[in-house]
Amino acid sequence: MEFIGKGRESAEAIEDDRCLYRGLVCGDLPAAWLTAKSLMERRKAERRKAEELSYATAFNCGLCLYRLGEYEKALTELKLAEQSLGSAPDFDVSDRKRLTQALSAAGKEAGLLPLDPESGKKLARYGQIRIKWLMALCLLALGRQQEASLCVRFLRQYQIELL
Repeated sequence: MEFIGKGRESAEAIEDDRCLYRGLVCGDLPAAWLTAKSLMERRKAERRKAEELSYATAFNCGLCLYRLGEYEKALTELKLAEQSLGSAPDFDVSDRKRLTQALSAAGKEAGLLPLDPESGKKLARYGQIRIKWLMALCLLALGRQQEASLCVRFLRQYQIELL
């Protein structure tokens, strides 16, 4: 019987991941916040480990909090996203060049777009870039330039300039 309950909880969590993503994509911040709050409360109640989380969903919770001006709380979520992701292999030279072109064309707004929770590990390095980007923005908003400098240095590898 316990197995059936876990499947239902998993399906609910997947739907919440998607709901948060859709709320952020279409700019419905109140819906995104209510969903993020539910996800964070459930994660806390279940005492889930960072490795068990979707890095994209943790990032999206952080993004929602960032948009609400809750920079410290956003950092907590982004650190969970980073832990969940682990280390990701870097791009090869040709892919890296195209990625930097795409990032340049997208502009600074690209750092504030949500991550698709269904992207999985295939976009792990891109996820790592986006996590560092938002972490840097949070740290800069909090006036913690020295801490942000590590993220800024990482982002410069991809020609992303924040300062």
